[in-house]
Parts: sequence; C-alpha cells; structure tokens
Amino acid sequence: MTNSTVPAASALWAVEQVTAELRETYLAVAAARVLLERTSVGCAHPAVRQARRSGEDALDLAGDAERQLSDGVQMLRAEAGHETSATIADLVETLDTVREQLTATATRIGQYPAQVTAAAQQLRDTADNGPVAETASSQWFRAAEQLDLMAQSLTSAASALGSYTAGLSGAEAPTT
Repeated sequence: MTNSTVPAASALWAVEQVTAELRETYLAVAAARVLLERTSVGCAHPAVRQARRSGEDALDLAGDAERQLSDGVQMLRAEAGHETSATIADLVETLDTVREQLTATATRIGQYPAQVTAAAQQLRDTADNGPVAETASSQWFRAAEQLDLMAQSLTSAASALGSYTAGLSGAEAPTT
C-alpha cells in the first residue's frame, strides 16, 4: 500500500461509517416525523407546521447525502479495483435480498391483525364498555384491517420483485 492509498482508504472508511450512521438516523427521524404527525393532527400552529416541514426537508437532505456518499464510495472502490461494475447478477442478488426482507416483514406484519383484533374484541367484551372503549376498539379493528392490507402490499411487492428478477436472470420466479 502506498502512502497515497492509506489516506484514501482512511477517508473511505470514515465516509462508510458516516453513511451507515446516516441510514440509522434517517430511520429515527422518519419515526419521529410520524409521531409528530400523529400527535399534531389538527394543529395549525406555525411552530408545529415548521417542525413538519423541517422534518420532511431533513429526510430529503439525508436521502440525497446518503446517495452522494454511497456513489463516491462506489466510484473509489471501482477505481481501486475493489469493486467491479454492477452486473445483472449483482442487481438480481440485491433485489432478491430486498424481496426476502419484504417477505419476512409481510409475514411479521401479517401476524399483527389477529392480535389487534383479539385485543379489540376483548376490550368490547369487557363489562365497562363505555363510549371511549367502543371508539378505541373500532379504531383497533380498522388498524387491523390496515395492517392486513399492509402485509398484502408487502407480499405483492415481494412477488413483483421475484417476477422481475426471474425475468432478468431467466430463472423461474421464486414463490413467496
């Protein structure tokens, strides 16, 4: 390793670390933004509207920064011969990984509707079934339906990716 490659490798490593942390913080900001949206429904205060806009802007900027950092890392690796140009096989492998993650998430989410429905029914069956309990259980039943639709959407996305990658690779589409 020459003297010039050591600083480049160190810089590359530092940027990879930042990129990994940026991905993690992106998820945290996205979760915080969802929580803000939920808790501030109907609030028209300028500070809350500014917080919403700033959260959206932060996510957009983080996404752009992550793409730029990743692109730079890939260019440096390709130039150093550590990473060859992406091939169809690489694309298929990546998309298969995404498909597997979508399938696993769909399976996990698919278990929630029954749990939420059971809890909603249990709440309705209690002796003290007042208007608050009735409203909450109705919301939970709707949430269970939405979770079921989410699982179906994730399954559909995984299936679509399976068909696409099968077409790219000339193989039979995997079953999900």
